[in-house]
Amino acid sequence: MKRLYIIALFVFAGGFASAQENGNRDAQNRIVRGPYETNRFFDNIFVGVAGGVNLYFGENDSEGKFGKRLAPAMDIHVGKWFTPSIGARVGYAGLQAKGWTSAGTLYAKSADGGLFREKFGVMYLHADAMWNFSNAVSGYKESRTWNFVPFVGVGWARSYGNDAHDNEIGFDAGLLNVVRLCSSLDLTLEARCLLVNQRFDGVTGGRTGEGMLSVTAGLAYKFNRRGFVRASNVQPVDVTPYLDRIRNLEENNTDLASKNSVLNAENEKLRNAPAKVVVEQKVSASPVVLFFRIGKATLDSKELTNLEFYVRHAMKLDSDKTFTLIGSADKDTGNRELNQRLSEQRMEYVYDLLKNKYGVAPERLVRKAEGDTNNRFAEPKLNRAVIVE
Repeated sequence: MKRLYIIALFVFAGGFASAQENGNRDAQNRIVRGPYETNRFFDNIFVGVAGGVNLYFGENDSEGKFGKRLAPAMDIHVGKWFTPSIGARVGYAGLQAKGWTSAGTLYAKSADGGLFREKFGVMYLHADAMWNFSNAVSGYKESRTWNFVPFVGVGWARSYGNDAHDNEIGFDAGLLNVVRLCSSLDLTLEARCLLVNQRFDGVTGGRTGEGMLSVTAGLAYKFNRRGFVRASNVQPVDVTPYLDRIRNLEENNTDLASKNSVLNAENEKLRNAPAKVVVEQKVSASPVVLFFRIGKATLDSKELTNLEFYVRHAMKLDSDKTFTLIGSADKDTGNRELNQRLSEQRMEYVYDLLKNKYGVAPERLVRKAEGDTNNRFAEPKLNRAVIVE
C-alpha cells in the first residue's frame, strides 16, 4: 500500500515542482499572462492513451496483500484546451479491479483463508474539467517542459463479472502531469481517485462509499493547430476628431435652426401681406419710315432689313395694334398724277410684303396713298417713302 502512495506522491510532487518553472516573463521579469486569441473548434485537440495499475478500496480489501490487490488499468481519452488554462476531456478509464470479499458475494472467486478473492471488470466513461495550474500561475509557455493539471469529473461507472454487473454514477478527481517530448507529443503521468457507491464491488452494507485509485503513464498526441497566440495590445481609439465633428455638426444645426426660424417668420409675414397688383406693361410699336430710291417702288436690301426687324420686334409684340401704311412721293420730282401712282405702288409693295412674307393679318393693315400732297420732311428725298404707323 505504501509503495502505491509513494508513486502517487511522486506524481503530485513532480507536478508541483513543474509549477515553479519560470514561464513567460517580460523585460522586467514579470509574469506575462493573456489575453489570448480565441481558438477555433478543432484547435488544440489532443488524444491520449495510458496504462498503469488500479487499487480498489472495498470492505475487506485491506485484509489481503498489497501486491495481490493491484490490477491492470487503462485510460483512453480525447480533449481540447479552450484557453491556456482551461480544458476538458472525455474518455474511458478502468479495466480491472482485485480484492477480497466474503462468501456468496457477486464477484467472489476462489477461497483464500477465511475470505474469497474477487476480481471484476471496471469501465468508467467520464467527462473531466481540467485546469492547467502551471499556465495559470506561471503564465502560458508553449515550450514548458512540465505542466501540472488538476482535474475533476463525473461519469458512468460499471462493474462486471461472473455474469453479473452493477451500474453507478461515479465522481473522480486527480492530478495530471504533462511532460513535453516535442511540439506534438507529451508524456502523461496521472493519478486519479474514483468515488462510487459501496455496492459497486458486489458487496452490500458497510461503508457509504468506495473508491479506486488509478496511477497511469502514457502518451498524448496534440493535433494541429496547437498552441495559443497572445492577442496584440489593442490601442484605444482616439475619438477626439469624431467628437469635434459631432460638436461642429451640433453647432451648425443650431445655426441652421436659428436661420430657419427667421425664414419661417419672413414667410409668414409675406403670406399674410396684402397681394400686390402688378400692372402689365404693354408694348406699343413706334412708327417707322421705309425709304425708296427716286422713281422706284421697291426697297433695297438695307430697307428690307429694317422692315424685317420692325416686324419681329414691334408689330408682332404689339399684336392688337392696327398699322397704317402711308405711301408718299416728293413733290419736287415728277407731276402730281405720277407721284400719286408711285405712292400707291410703294404702299402696295410694303402691304404685300407684310401680308405674304411676314404673315401679318390684312385686317391689321390700313392702306393709304398720299402722293406728294403731304410731304412731312423738308428734304425732298426723305419723302420718297412708306410710313408705317
